Parts: sequence; structure tokens; C-alpha cells
Amino acid sequence: MSHGFASYAEAPIDDFVSRVEEGMAALPKQEAKVAQYFLLNLNSISFETGKSIAQKAGVAEITVGRMLRRFGCAGMKEFKAMMRHRYSVTGESLADDSAELPSDWQEQMTAELRAVSTVYAKINTPAFQAAERYLGEAEEVYVTGFQTVRGLAEDTARRLALARPRVRFLSGHDSMLSEWLDPPAAGGSCLLIIDVIPYAAECETLARMAREQGRDVVVITDEYCHWAHEVTDAVINTPSKTGLFLESLLGLTAATSLLIHATANATGRDMDARMRDWKRLAQRIGIF
Repeated sequence: MSHGFASYAEAPIDDFVSRVEEGMAALPKQEAKVAQYFLLNLNSISFETGKSIAQKAGVAEITVGRMLRRFGCAGMKEFKAMMRHRYSVTGESLADDSAELPSDWQEQMTAELRAVSTVYAKINTPAFQAAERYLGEAEEVYVTGFQTVRGLAEDTARRLALARPRVRFLSGHDSMLSEWLDPPAAGGSCLLIIDVIPYAAECETLARMAREQGRDVVVITDEYCHWAHEVTDAVINTPSKTGLFLESLLGLTAATSLLIHATANATGRDMDARMRDWKRLAQRIGIF
């Protein structure tokens, strides 16, 4: 699924490919051979030259340039620039330079990747499925986090709000919980908490208050959290001790990203329409 504004970064190459697909039937025979070669070899063609493409397509080299210009691309140099831009955004086909890292950084990288793998391994667990269900089915969702993870919690709230309606960041300090003066929404309410060592005293209190008010609770936390399992069955523990100066947040970030993705893919959600509406609103105020 690619719905966000980041997908716009791929627009030049995507538009070019779309134009080629739509116009290939009307091309002269020789140019059609080149167009077909491009479409069948997009994943590897950035390593080609105009000459090698012409040889493999069985045409004159000038025909390659003619086909590219017909669809709005100045030549192979511009085409490769579009491909590089696409890969720099998506991360596809990037060279693996990790072998050049010093051994201590190799070990560090391995620990970080292991943290992410641990999170992915939780996708089919009852805890992850409960979190997915609560976030997908609730009528309203509040997201909170304190201290060093407040920024991550705020970011998660903004991103989750793109995946589903009625998501708010909850700052107990700022609002003194005025949001909770009213009873939970009739369709259900959920509180998503992000918490790490040193645990914020407010988190456990908020979680217990939420349960007392009939709200579901999801907790994304580190491997040492001592209170969350007493409050909810939707606890996702992520590794944080990977050897960095401060605890790693990579596992927490992976967990939030996976839950946002799962929420967006919940049955009955029309994400295409939602993202069209969002982009239209954002573009209206001229920030892109």
C-alpha cells in the first residue's frame, strides 16, 4: 500500500511508465520494441546504456532516444536520474555497504536489526492481534507518551489519524484530562500508550483510569515493563537494550508502524478515498 505524500516522489518515473504503457500500441514497430524492453526490465534497466538496450531490443541506438523523448524523457541520463530518485525514496536496490563497517558497528547493527525482527515475530501473537482489534474497532482512539517518547507518541497519533478517523494525542499535563470529562464514545474507546524506562508514573495511572472508564488499552513498551500486563492483554514488548548510549527506539517505531498499517487495512476501510481527501485538504493550504 502506498497512499502517503511520499508516493509523489515516485511520480516522474511512474508517470513515464504509465505513458509508455498507454501509448505503446500506437508506436512505430521499432520504438515499440524498445518500449516493451523498458517495461519488461524496469528493475535492471538502470544498469543499461542506450547502446546495450538497442542491441538487446534489436534496434538502432537512436531509436532508444527517440522513444524516450516521445514520452517526455530527454534521454537515458534523465531516465536514470528518475530511477535513482525512486530508489532513494523506496530503498529498493540500494547497495549493501554494511561490510565496510567496523566490527563494533557491525555488532550494533545486528542488534538493532534483531530488535526489528523480534517485533515482526509478534504479528501473529494474541497480544498483537488484540492491539490490532482495539485500534481498528474503537470509535475513538487516544495516544499518549511522556518524557523521551512523547515525540514518538505525537508522531504516532498523527500517522494513525491518517489510517482511521477520530484519533487524538492525549496530554494529561496540558489538558488535565478534559477530554475524558465525557463518557467514552458509544462505539468504544481505546488508549494507546508508548512507555519506556524510566517509566512515566502517569502512564500506569492513565491506563488504569482508562480501564475503569470502559476504554480498551494498548501498550507499546520495552522488554522490562513491569505494569502493563496487569492492565491489558494488548502489550507489545520491544527490545531496547542494543548497546546504544540511550535505549533504542527502533523496536517501538517498528511496532507503531505495523499497528498503523494493520489499522489502515482493517475490513471496511476505504483508504483510497481517505487519502484523496487528505491530500486535497493539505494541498488547499499550499504547504506542498
